[in-house]
This record gives sequence, structure tokens and C-alpha cells, in this order.
Amino acid sequence: MFMMETFRNFGRSWVAKSLMVLIALSFVLWGVSGYLFSGHSASSVVATVDGQKISDAAFQKRMKDALARYSHIFGATTAAKMAADRSFGLEVLNGLIDNMLLGREAGRLNLQVPDAALAKKVESIPDFQEKGVFSKSLYQKLLAANGMTPAQFEDMLRESMRLEQLQVVPQVVATASKIEATRIWAWSQEYRDVSTVDVRDSDFAAAAGPTAAEVADYYHAHMDQFQLPAQVQVQYVVLGPKDFVAKSGTPTSPAVSSPPVATPHSAVAVNSSAENAFQAQVENFKDRLFSSPDGLNAVAKAYGLTVQESGVLTAGKVLTQGPFSDAKALDLAFSKAVLAGKNSTALTLANGDLLAVHLLHYTPGSVQPLSAVVGTITAKLTTEKAEQLARKKAQALLTAARQAKDMNMLTEHGAYPLHAYRDVTRRNALGLDKAVLEAAFMAPAPVGGVPSMDMVKTASGYRIFAVTRVTAPAPAAINPKVTAQIRASLEEQRGRLLATAYLKDLREHAKVKINNAQLAQIAR
Repeated sequence: MFMMETFRNFGRSWVAKSLMVLIALSFVLWGVSGYLFSGHSASSVVATVDGQKISDAAFQKRMKDALARYSHIFGATTAAKMAADRSFGLEVLNGLIDNMLLGREAGRLNLQVPDAALAKKVESIPDFQEKGVFSKSLYQKLLAANGMTPAQFEDMLRESMRLEQLQVVPQVVATASKIEATRIWAWSQEYRDVSTVDVRDSDFAAAAGPTAAEVADYYHAHMDQFQLPAQVQVQYVVLGPKDFVAKSGTPTSPAVSSPPVATPHSAVAVNSSAENAFQAQVENFKDRLFSSPDGLNAVAKAYGLTVQESGVLTAGKVLTQGPFSDAKALDLAFSKAVLAGKNSTALTLANGDLLAVHLLHYTPGSVQPLSAVVGTITAKLTTEKAEQLARKKAQALLTAARQAKDMNMLTEHGAYPLHAYRDVTRRNALGLDKAVLEAAFMAPAPVGGVPSMDMVKTASGYRIFAVTRVTAPAPAAINPKVTAQIRASLEEQRGRLLATAYLKDLREHAKVKINNAQLAQIAR
């Protein structure tokens, strides 16, 4: 998504770190009970958590805050693109819900942040320091530049520190040992020798051809796959406010009893007078469609419209442009009245214009005859059966080689040549495809000189592989700094997973309801 990509790119700059901290803190709740909840009606509530309401006013404020922060940091253009992302509103709302759940949990555990601890935290932030010493003037200046007061920032920071205390348990549980780090390093540094045999689907195509009876049986069992959709060609007219604006820019003055002949001019802006004139003629337009059911010429003449032709329309396939890019317009062209040769009713398009259609030609849907699709069915059945035969052959070769404890059995006396890959690593496949590489490094090491063998599906068939040698580095070869880095990475990943699971558990045990209709209306 655009928004997440923007964050990733921006986050690569260390200069951005302090501003990103301010963004993160700005999403921490200030005064959970007063800020989020309201007694508004359901129509003004965007979500509820255990019956407590998150008002649309609170959500809109958070959206505006987010957009303002992003505009200040990323620029207005980029921020607007981020806000236009369909996920933006939902992410903001989920942030509100998650913070509320964490805040309630912190309250249940009676977690507190003393003033002294808060002051120490503020003074320790490098961006508020000059030559290593906290600067109150710099502190106030940086906050003001980000649209925040010290009181607001400190309230958010206190809440953030309180919620951080919930991370203690995941961090303690997520410890990693030196032995684990060493094992992972050794695992990542392995070298393996791998030999492969390919059993291709194409090798069995000649024997996989279906009989005429099998083709016929498939055809009759899957006739819905060979259905040709109905097609229609129609004439149509479109009436809108633009048709009531004269070339001079002055709207015509319609009379209900005698509709004006409008002078369309696409370059003239539609004003309120033209819109009112159009609305005044809507019912009259519909009446004329009904009173002259056998064509659109009379209606077109009355309003100065041009009767246009649609070209071939296919049922269920909307066009990419024009009025029939609207699914409702396409349905109108296939409506019962139109297929019966009458004018359609007037359909209001997405832009407010009215569309009416009349039938030119109709081709009903039909099932293609067997003779027209026999080639398609034959190819499909041949492919499926060839794949089955290849799988059966590969499995038989693998079973025989395992029983004989000899990978040479895979070749079936040279019919399937072995391909050897020496000193393959996870980072250097040496031509081995990804699926086989992953499977080969998941396979156990050879025992007593007997290769470890298995098979995987490939795009062309099946590939049987045999791991013949595994070379692992000695534990003593690992650099202590590397061990420490691996341990830290393991603990970070585990801590993140545990924290995510913790929040997920809180959410699952709460009754969270999101008013999607209200969310869509506010976020658009």
C-alpha cells in the first residue's frame, strides 16, 4: 500500500526518527474516557468496544490530527495520497481501538507513571537536548513546530509510558539463549550437495489423451463452462444538466408542458439554474419514454439529444468507459422491457444524468456445441491425466530409491538423468529452483551414507531430490558479536510476536463492533 511504502522509505532517514516519535505519540490516547466516548446516537458512532462508543467526532479529529502530522512531515501532496488510501481510515480507527484496549488493561493492572519518571523521560530525549543537556526552549520550539503544547505531549508520553509497562512480560518471556543463536548461525551457514531427477508432465502427454467418451462425459458434466453469454446492441440517449445550458452560458427556461430543445455545450460550466431546469424535466422525460415506447427519436427531438448506438454489449461485462461502464446501465440494456422492444425506464447514472435505451439487436445466451469445444476439453483432460501419471511415476521412483537406500534407483537405469548441485547454500542456490532449495534445506541430513530423499511439485512436473552431504561450520567459528546480534534479533522478533498476540487476545475477549457504513462515510 502507498501509505506503508511511504513509512518504510521515510523511516530509513535517521533525521526523521524524532518526528516519527512524535507521530507515534500523537496516536496514544489522551484521557481515554473523555476523548473517545460519547452518548451520541448509533448513526454518529463509528465503533463500540464492550458497549462503549467511539464517536465519529473523535474519529474525525484523529483523522485530521494524523493528516496534519503527515502533512507537516511528508508534505501535503504525499499526505493527501496517504489519506486517499482506503486503508488509512481503518488503520486510524484500529489504532484508537487498540490503544483503548491497552489503556483499559493498564488501568485494570493499576499501572502508574510518577511525575519524576515522566520528567526524566522527557529530559532524556536527545532531540530536546543541546550539547547533551535538556533545553526547555528547544523542547517548546520543537513541539510548537509539530502543533503540540508541552501539556499535550506530556499527557501522551505519560500514557505511552504506562502502556509500555504492558510490554515487560513479552520482553521477559522472549529471551533467547546463546545456544539457540549458535544453532541458527550454523543452520544459516550450511553447505549441501543435492542431486535431482525431473519427471515431466510432458513425458506422459502421449499416453494421457482422453477417449471420445471421456470428452463427451466431461462436456455434459460441465456444460456451464461452455455457456456463451447473451449479447445486445441498443440505442441510447443521455439527459443531464449540461443539456439545459445554452452556448452563451445562459440556461434555458423549460416549461413542463413543452420541454425546451436544449443546446448542449460541454465547455460551459453547469450552474444551479441548469441543474434546476434539468430537475424540473426529469418526470416529463420519463413520461415521454413511456408515451413513445417504440423508439427514442421523439424523446431525443424534444430535448435536442443525439441518439447513439452502444455497439455489442455482453451480459455481465461492463465497459471501461461511457454510460455502460456502470453495471446498472448494463443491466438496463438487458431488462425485460428492452428485450421486449420497448423503451427502458430512465436510469440515474452515478453523475446524476439520466440514461434511456432501446433495443437494436439481441442474441440470447447459448451453450457451445461439443464440436466447438472438443479441442479445449481434450487439452484440459490430457494435461490433468499427464500430471497424474507424472506424479505416480515420481512417487514410484522415490519409493524404490528409499527402499533400496540408493539414489541411483531414481534414474530408472538412465531413463531419468541425475543433476548434481555441489555446495549449495541458502543464499546461493547455484541454479536450483526455489521450491527444491527450500525443501532440500528442510530435509534431514544423510545418515550412514544414505541420502535423504523427497519430491516437490514444479511448474513442469515433479522433481525428486536427494541430499547427499551436509557440511556445517564448527560452533567455535562464530563471532561473539554475531551471536549477540542473532540473540537480540530473536528476542526482538519474539517480543513483537508476543506483544501482537497479547493485543489480539485483548481484542478477541472484547466486543468490538465497527460501523463500516459510518466509517466509509467519514473516511472518504
